[in-house]
Amino acid sequence: MSTIDFIGVETKKNISEFQALAVTVMNAPASVEADAQALYNAALEQPTVVVTDQTLPKGAEMGLNDAKVLVNLTGEDVQTASWAVRIVPTVAEAVTNPGLADERGELIGIVRQAAYELIQREMLVHSMYLTENTDFNCKIDICAPVQFAKLVLDTAIHYYPVDEKSSKIYAKTKKMNAPAIRIVCYPDWVNEEWLYWKSRETEESSDEPPRIMMIYDIESNTAFLLGAKNFGEIRKAVKVLSWNTGVNNIEALPVNGVAKTIGIIKGGKKTETTFLTVSNNCHDRSYFGLNIHANDLKTKNEEVSISGDSGILMLTTVQGRKKSLVSFGKNFFGPIESASARESGKISVISGENTAVSKNEKGERNILLNQALSPDGKVHTLFSQEEKDLSLPEYLVMIVKDELLPPVTMIKDNDLISSSWFTYSTECDCCSDMNIIPGANQNAVWDLSTELDVFDKALKKTKFKLLILNVGPYFGANGKQVEICDSILLSAYVKIAKNEMKWKEWKLMPGYFIPEKGMFKNVSKDFDTIFDPAKNAAVEEYADLMRDSVEMKIDYLRSISAPAQFIAPFYKILSKLA
Repeated sequence: MSTIDFIGVETKKNISEFQALAVTVMNAPASVEADAQALYNAALEQPTVVVTDQTLPKGAEMGLNDAKVLVNLTGEDVQTASWAVRIVPTVAEAVTNPGLADERGELIGIVRQAAYELIQREMLVHSMYLTENTDFNCKIDICAPVQFAKLVLDTAIHYYPVDEKSSKIYAKTKKMNAPAIRIVCYPDWVNEEWLYWKSRETEESSDEPPRIMMIYDIESNTAFLLGAKNFGEIRKAVKVLSWNTGVNNIEALPVNGVAKTIGIIKGGKKTETTFLTVSNNCHDRSYFGLNIHANDLKTKNEEVSISGDSGILMLTTVQGRKKSLVSFGKNFFGPIESASARESGKISVISGENTAVSKNEKGERNILLNQALSPDGKVHTLFSQEEKDLSLPEYLVMIVKDELLPPVTMIKDNDLISSSWFTYSTECDCCSDMNIIPGANQNAVWDLSTELDVFDKALKKTKFKLLILNVGPYFGANGKQVEICDSILLSAYVKIAKNEMKWKEWKLMPGYFIPEKGMFKNVSKDFDTIFDPAKNAAVEEYADLMRDSVEMKIDYLRSISAPAQFIAPFYKILSKLA
């Protein structure tokens, strides 16, 4: 399904002043619709862009003539700022709640002033498509001042161009009642309230106002990114608005994760297993979910296909399993370490952000792909495969940091899988500080009850199992924490794909299964001794912490009015712990 791309005098639904202001800025006299070549030429003139001597790799030329890889710096804003996101109250909310009406009015005022300033500047406008999937697609319009052309260029690089091929695909998709995504970037904007606060800052000064704001009007799929100098904010806005569109229009499941299909060829026959890995930590999600495996794990008869890390939508209404995990974007964008983990050879860099550039002995400027030199560096890299949308998963993998759990556990029961999805825990050093994020998606703006229904439908169709991988230290014997090496967790993917894993139920935790003895002896000789949860069954502190963790999850499920069958598995575990 595709979006409604135009608004006119006959449009009466899904229209707001935010959307109208975005459209007006994009059609102002000084705004120019720029193709890839124009964006590249403008980026060459940007003072914060370094032109390397590396030629764009084959397959990423975008019709550019003799183009080089460009790297831009973003100053202090190197990561996405969740604290800066402001969700505009809906019209219905504003009508019934005076406080939300005031908030909506305040945000309209901020955006109106920003649009007034931008309409007087030379703006670059570009359009793209989110996917090449005929079951779900969105048109994306973006604009930014010409002084920040690299932001628009990176967006054009990351998503699908509006060309003859993609337009034919887009035309085949059924229209849904949702507007196109429109993003207005104002990178050099600074909140006037923050400037005033900064000028009067003392020890007794009031709380600091937000310096920058990412304003999302989810009703009209419009975002004003005020102060965003990095591409990550654009990608996040596209993800959030696309996910919300999918949830509310086609009952699709939004996934803050990555997908990997491992194909094993045995006796001339190929079996494929797809893993959908979720985590609120970008590094862990990318490293374990997209890693093509170390040499000692990879076999000659193994093939690996991977998705991107810019958002996934699990389609629950299409027939069959193929191409039901829709990956947003055509290339990969992420940290240098993650890009290295997903490539077997040299990384094909298309573009860089906050990465170091240096001359070699020949005097050529090259990107230094070293995490230590560029801890905040991000790169765009080419997909190493033609197919980017993967099949529905056989396994949902949750990356957690929970000292109470052994390295690898599995859940088969549907209700317990649903309970675990909606009580994903960031970490468990102390249960009172544990943070719960449903489905590891900290960017959710949709109604959670809607996602409960969507997840239930997805689970009934896919019938996947849930694999929980603990990346944090484990509560070992006598309460001593034991580090878990990456090779153990990575090998779990391979062993399952090869059908080598055997499971036994964890007596202390009904519904949880742990590997039988000997499953990891080729990776860790002491695995069965060090990571035996049976040794903790009689440890009072361990039981108390586990009980607190389960009780907190029950309280959370009650707070969101989850169905009783979702809570029942945790009560069963609690009775065992008591």
